Amino acid sequence: MASNSTKIAKIGPQLSAPLRAILIDPFRRVVEAHGVDHRLASLQAAVGGNIAWGTELRTGDVLYVDDEALLKRNPAFFALGRRTFAGCGLLVGPERPRMTDVVSTVEEIAKRVRFGIAMDVDKLLTAKCTTFETSEEFFKYLRRQRDEELE
Repeated sequence: MASNSTKIAKIGPQLSAPLRAILIDPFRRVVEAHGVDHRLASLQAAVGGNIAWGTELRTGDVLYVDDEALLKRNPAFFALGRRTFAGCGLLVGPERPRMTDVVSTVEEIAKRVRFGIAMDVDKLLTAKCTTFETSEEFFKYLRRQRDEELE
């Protein structure tokens, strides 16, 4: 008996399909929509160098920044919330398990970003030593840092 069933192929997400992202460019002082794909080269091209994890927003969006921006001639800075970053930043959506479209809007991020941040690069590259008397003191410090970052 011949089977006349139709097979339907399940097609996963296209890895080359453009993702909605947000580029934060302190050199031009703009926050704008930007398209990237899932390739590392696409993310690196957006920030202008090797990428490094910057922070994660409450929405789950992830900020990637130029890992070597501090080492480049005439770095420019931006602040997002209470954190300051050198070079361009790229905000992408949560990884579920692959990167997704950014959740935040350009307008929301533009309200939270500040440009024209003056930084002493030598001071930034100087290591700080912090000593804690107890583990509870250390965990309080970590919670305070996390809470400040999420604001």
